[in-house]
Amino acid sequence: MFYSNSWTKCLICLIFITGGNAECPKPQVEGNVVLTNDALLMNDFPEGKEATFECANGYLKEQGSERITCTSGKWSTLKLTCKKKDCGAPRKIPHLTYEFEEGTLFGAAARAICDKGYQLMGSSYRQCYAIGWSGRPRCKVVTCDKPPEIMNGTITEKPGEELPEYGGVIQYSCNEGYTLIGNKSIECNEDGEYNSLPPECKDVNDIPLKPTATISITTTTTVPPTIRDVNDIPLKPTATISITTTTTTTVPPTIRVSGRNNGVGEHDTNAATGNAAVVISVISTVIVALIIVLFKLYHCYKRKGSYQMGEDPSRTEESLQFKNN
Repeated sequence: MFYSNSWTKCLICLIFITGGNAECPKPQVEGNVVLTNDALLMNDFPEGKEATFECANGYLKEQGSERITCTSGKWSTLKLTCKKKDCGAPRKIPHLTYEFEEGTLFGAAARAICDKGYQLMGSSYRQCYAIGWSGRPRCKVVTCDKPPEIMNGTITEKPGEELPEYGGVIQYSCNEGYTLIGNKSIECNEDGEYNSLPPECKDVNDIPLKPTATISITTTTTVPPTIRDVNDIPLKPTATISITTTTTTTVPPTIRVSGRNNGVGEHDTNAATGNAAVVISVISTVIVALIIVLFKLYHCYKRKGSYQMGEDPSRTEESLQFKNN
């Protein structure tokens, strides 16, 4: 009987002791904190046991303790706070800039942009990860094709590279006896093309002459009117004939040609001067012919006389008799 009472008392004490030291449940994580690997491997959390936390990937500790303690079956409050990692600006690369529309914190993306005349190699976007910015873009200068050769001419100046780079200029000149048609230089653009076609070298004798002067001659002649034989009627002009002649002549220009070593000379213009003299002679002949025609027209109008005025012959005879009396 004595032994039974003793075992009962011990059992009651054990129940009270076990009830006062209850275990805590597994800690729960929230926000940007997580349990450490050691805490994840634990299966039970008895009275007084500690659990440790750390910031999630891409976050850094800002303040507070990483530990909590199990007390009477409950965990203490976690004081740890974390903030996003800041990747900062990427390392500077020649001819490359970035646009930071989302900032530089963890998870943000930055756009890579090359300067004019340069081409982007690699991804155009970089993202801020826990270990830093992703990717390594770079900018490569744009190049044009090998500069074309021209007939009867040479390249006098070009960049040192086999393929001209953006902004590179190629200079041309023509051989002696040829003149340059077009731009004497071409430039490599940002799109990898030249800004114009290469020039041409033409034989000076094959270049057509273009009009450079116009001679205009205007002649106005007044034909005298028919004169009536009446003393009290004043003389008035009755007809005017105006003739305008415009002649366009081609005066050959002086042609300049580029020779070796970029020398410049003048083409012989003796033949052109002779042609101008012939044209002036023809113009003079035309003016003389016009004067003769106008003179004949004048006498023609004078002979017609009274017919143009519509006079009656019988009335004219009466008028003569009256004057004689």
